[in-house]
Amino acid sequence: MPPPAVRLPDAPILVAGLRRAVWLTPDGEIATLKLTEAARRARESPPIVCHGPATARRLGCDPFPAFDLLELYAFVRPARFCTPTPAGLAALFGLPAPETPDDAALTLQAAMVALLQELGARGPRQDPDAVGVAWTLAQAGWRWGPAVLSAIGVGAEQGRASGHRLDVWNRLPEWSEGPPEPPPGNEPVSAAEARARLAELLDEESEARPQQTDYASAVSQAFQPREREEEPNLVLAEAGTGVGKTLGYIAPASLWAEKNKGPVWLSTFTRNLQHQIDQELDRLFPDPADKAERVVIRKGRENYLCLLNLEETVRGLPTRPGNAVAAGLMARWAARTRDGDMVGGDFPGWLADLLGRGRSLGLTDRRGECIHSACTHYGRCFVERSIRRARRAELVVANHALVMIQAAMGAEEGHLPTRYVFDEGHHVFDAADSAFALHLSGLETYELRRWLIGGEGRGMGSRSATRLRGLKRRIEDLVQGDEEALTALDEVLRAATALTSEGWLTRLGNAAPEGPAEAFLREVREQVYARAPNSGGPYGLETDAKPPLPGPARGGRNARRRAAASAAAPADPGAPLRRAARRGGRPH
Repeated sequence: MPPPAVRLPDAPILVAGLRRAVWLTPDGEIATLKLTEAARRARESPPIVCHGPATARRLGCDPFPAFDLLELYAFVRPARFCTPTPAGLAALFGLPAPETPDDAALTLQAAMVALLQELGARGPRQDPDAVGVAWTLAQAGWRWGPAVLSAIGVGAEQGRASGHRLDVWNRLPEWSEGPPEPPPGNEPVSAAEARARLAELLDEESEARPQQTDYASAVSQAFQPREREEEPNLVLAEAGTGVGKTLGYIAPASLWAEKNKGPVWLSTFTRNLQHQIDQELDRLFPDPADKAERVVIRKGRENYLCLLNLEETVRGLPTRPGNAVAAGLMARWAARTRDGDMVGGDFPGWLADLLGRGRSLGLTDRRGECIHSACTHYGRCFVERSIRRARRAELVVANHALVMIQAAMGAEEGHLPTRYVFDEGHHVFDAADSAFALHLSGLETYELRRWLIGGEGRGMGSRSATRLRGLKRRIEDLVQGDEEALTALDEVLRAATALTSEGWLTRLGNAAPEGPAEAFLREVREQVYARAPNSGGPYGLETDAKPPLPGPARGGRNARRRAAASAAAPADPGAPLRRAARRGGRPH
């Protein structure tokens, strides 16, 4: 039972099965109901449930107001995994595994009490943000708010005095730009050393596999010093399922990183495999703190929480109070996440179902919106932090797409790894095709125009002060007084008006393109629809690029001349801007 001060919700507990549902009243009475009857009761009296959206689907009804126990879990234990079922909660809290729906209902009751007791035991000193966030959510109507505040032992006056505390971006540590890392050494890794390291990684119960030892020995040849310029040591190795390839290449890779004080990038094809490799590295680094210093998972920007997006959500709560619960739980997670990774990291996948994808995964660093060093959160950015941690790490677990993008775009601020392991190497070709291919679409040209020019017309709102300021407002202090840079800036902005603007897709469909980019895309669209087989739908259509239709749509040579004139720019208009940015201390 909870301490007397804890205020438990006066609400029933609902567990929905495949054919029947269990309804446990606050007085302890258990009733077995038809799913339709349970749905009717749930609409009349918000129950305590585990995963509200899934429960509503079981009942065959629309989502209904409820005390979702997973929301309470996300508040009390942010950035910690939980199987979103009564059995999963039972395993976490050492409760008997529920065998019947009645047992499941009692499990939810016990898990609720355990979570509130855990929160109360920590107290405000160990969890200072809990008071402010809980108070803010309670004021916004969060159903768990009164119970959480009573468990913490905070009254109304203390809650008001704590502030809203959703501004987690102000409390995250800043990364520091240390001196450049020295180049790695060239000490080799011998086959004998690789075998010895592999033996250390295997526990006593592991089955001896000579093939795995042979694999580790063969891979060690890739970590010998180069003998000729532009001729890296390359090993292509293939092994069957069950050989233990991951530990086989981790052994020599980790040895080389230790000896030469440089990172080895372990690249795989999917995010799931990245995390499988990360789990295998627990054998090498059993201490979590030590592992956090020596192992980094790197992904593309679109996988990480954007603090600017979170700030804009929080600042917009006065006009959108319905986002408060999601913003509060996201703030709790952001304060405790290992690296801000929302796709396969320590962000619970079920939380997006509860909060809505737009209010959770929609806060990631969306394509084309990052303003990099012009962002007020640049010094605390999860992406930038992971980039800098990777330079000092021993092992970086990446994916083929990111590695190829780096190869195509150049090193991140001059840092390019010298040793790679490509797991699932047969997928490298597809990743290279995607990274080195040219890709042009209306969406990308629109996003580039918005990044360069800034917000145009309606819909800017509060965002006009942040990412929609445009290039001129972001760098005008840096180029002030530099006539060459100012001229180049004007040329860039003038050329940007040739790109697609808001409403481009509608105009293309109506055959009314505006500007050279839209005229070109309209021509491409006409060619695809004219020549693609089965052109009845809008998706999956393609046709040969040659021979092209003559000239931009209905414009002929004059339209081509206008397109060329509108898009004209100096040979390298960005050069003066880059020089000005260097004077400002950070690349823009």
